[in-house]
Amino acid sequence: MAEKKNYYDLLGVSKTADADEIKKAFRKKAREHHPDTGGDEDAFKQVNEAYEILSDKEKRAQYDQFGQYFGENRPGPGYGAGGNPFAGGNPFGGSSGGYQRVDFDMSDIFGSMFGGATGRGGGPFGRRGPTKGQDYQMSINVSFDESLTGATRKAHIAASTPGGAGKDISVNIPAGVIDGQKLKFRGKGGVSDSGGPRGDLVIAVSIAQHPHFKRDKADVLLDLPLSVSEAALGTSVTVPLPLSDGGAKAKLKIPAGTQTGKVFRMKGKGAPKLKGKGHGDLLVKAVIEMPKKLSSKQKKLLKELQEFDDDLRAHF
Repeated sequence: MAEKKNYYDLLGVSKTADADEIKKAFRKKAREHHPDTGGDEDAFKQVNEAYEILSDKEKRAQYDQFGQYFGENRPGPGYGAGGNPFAGGNPFGGSSGGYQRVDFDMSDIFGSMFGGATGRGGGPFGRRGPTKGQDYQMSINVSFDESLTGATRKAHIAASTPGGAGKDISVNIPAGVIDGQKLKFRGKGGVSDSGGPRGDLVIAVSIAQHPHFKRDKADVLLDLPLSVSEAALGTSVTVPLPLSDGGAKAKLKIPAGTQTGKVFRMKGKGAPKLKGKGHGDLLVKAVIEMPKKLSSKQKKLLKELQEFDDDLRAHF
């Protein structure tokens, strides 16, 4: 009697292994035994056979029940009440010899080994197919206002043949672009030497600083200087809006007792969000400025305020 096969041992997994563990083990064994990489063909056939059975829920259940009689180790015609349960051949489909058809893309196995180029005549075992052209990378500077409104720039694309003049193309910088963001323009890169698609043009955007505004993605930040009296008594101030809102101004009410660092959020008054999804907010932070020089009248008023504060503390 031929030695029985143990599919779990062939893949190096336990009987309780789940589908992911079985698939991972199969990949490892297939790499190890594949004939194209110098492996043993018989071992590779057995690994495929084991995976076909154990990766199928129904077939695996049958194997777990009748595994000792699988393949060549069949019982005689008188086995059980129904005779030989395998009389019609392998109950799991396929044969125990030769390659088994499995629901698995072999290119997936070699992707990590050879860069995934195994299909359509490419890869290490076949003729190299058309490859994509070279990607070009460049940097473009835009002003703060242009980052809010969008801009157009010229980009020079190198010639596809030695000694050629190349060409200039226009690229659109979208409104709402973020500092350091990389924009990809497909098909604007180098020409393929083998008839494949052109490469891509990748542009890194650098945004110039603004004297008053700062960006936090789609939100725009603004420091608002306030005098001591404005913060203490409250006031109404005119706040400049980013250029994305037409360069207009808006009124902002400052309540009495405002502390330095207080942030007022003006909804929808920030930078445009990419892909036309509205605007961010304008975040106005109160910054209370202490006077560096005081007039005699200011000093007198502050001393009177100090005396009033001292009287208040005396009651506590």
